[in-house]
Amino acid sequence: MKTAYGKLVALIVLIVVGTLLFAPMRFGGDDYLYPHPRSVRMNPGDSYALSYRLDAADPNQAVTYTSTNEAVAVVDDSGVVTALAGGSARIRLDAANGAKADVRIEVKGAQLDTLALNTDTLNMEKGQITGLKAIFNDDAKDTSVAWSTADEAIAQVDAIGRVAAMGGGSTTVTATAKNGLTASAQINVHVSGDALRITPEAVTVGAGTYVRLNTYYLPEDTTDEVVSWASSDENVLQVQDGTLYAANVGRTILSAFSRDGLGASAVVIVEPPAADFTISPTAATMDRGRTLTLEPRFLDASGNVDENSSAHYITWTSSNPAVCTVEGGVVTAVGTGQARVSASADGRIASCMIDVQTLVESIELNLDKMYVLREDTVIPIQLEAKITPADADNQRLTWTADNDLVASVNQRGLVTLVGGYGTATITATAESGAQDTFTVNVVSELPEGYESPFKEDNSQS
Repeated sequence: MKTAYGKLVALIVLIVVGTLLFAPMRFGGDDYLYPHPRSVRMNPGDSYALSYRLDAADPNQAVTYTSTNEAVAVVDDSGVVTALAGGSARIRLDAANGAKADVRIEVKGAQLDTLALNTDTLNMEKGQITGLKAIFNDDAKDTSVAWSTADEAIAQVDAIGRVAAMGGGSTTVTATAKNGLTASAQINVHVSGDALRITPEAVTVGAGTYVRLNTYYLPEDTTDEVVSWASSDENVLQVQDGTLYAANVGRTILSAFSRDGLGASAVVIVEPPAADFTISPTAATMDRGRTLTLEPRFLDASGNVDENSSAHYITWTSSNPAVCTVEGGVVTAVGTGQARVSASADGRIASCMIDVQTLVESIELNLDKMYVLREDTVIPIQLEAKITPADADNQRLTWTADNDLVASVNQRGLVTLVGGYGTATITATAESGAQDTFTVNVVSELPEGYESPFKEDNSQS
């Protein structure tokens, strides 16, 4: 009995010890997964990469991920969790040999999918400050937006949506969410006018003339505008939408009235028209940046200058203000090209064709002066020219040398030293007359302190 009992006890002990020693290898019972972190709080649209530590005999065994609630959060094969909607979910981690763990996911709020402003339009007075408010879907979590304005000269906006009216006009203020959603409001800034003027305030025209006068406001950025015109004698002057027609000889008062209640007037005198009207010259070539004053002439029936009509009002226009502008007969050349400047007076139109060119104003060579030993004259010198302005029309240069016993130059600025002692001046000349020069001196001995520019070349040879 004792012997049998002892053998039974020994067998039980052996089985227990064997189980403890060999069970992990057989069943993976001693493999452990430690995820990090154990819980994650997220907002809809956020992503988070899970990590873990695996204590196992085979640390390289595969680990798979699954979500218990894919309506709340999903997970990919690499453990990146993406939050979809508010709620809870668990991400299960399963090792190939049986170790398991999970991570709790809490998604707070919903993804921002609606963004609007409290108004589509703000009508403001210059100097006024008011605010815009961003409106989101009720369960949105991240409601931060960035504010911007299309024109800060009209309206400025700060980080919390406060809008400051800076100047007259209309612009757009926009709120942009992190996910790219935008909402905008139109900002209309009104600037009241203090004064209205018609310019000129006194004008003389020939009968039969159509003319349009200008209006001038104080302050200049007022948003006021003329809404009606009137003539005190429509038999002399008829007006419609600001366009005047001088019907008959006489004198009248022209009046303008603005939307905000301002008024202005001008005296209009209608005289007999001149028989003809011309301007001089009828064609001109101008350098960019220069001005030219055109001379108008009113002529009588005999073709002589009509002094009686010399004060008649002239309207000046340019067919292409990017090429030239005109004011009071003074033409300013703005850019290369052609434009027609027209003058209208007494029912007649005269014109001048303007051709604007951009000439080379200056040339700057890369070298100014050089001393060369006679034994170095086998080495050519390349000159480079910097032309101003860089967009000059004709940038072709003419290269000349004044002493062909010392040096010659080709039309690419390459100077060849012919071997003679002495001095030669190389000149680069533009068609406009702009010039720059380079002087080369071939000597038997370099001036004291002067280093040969070919020293490195000689040492290499």
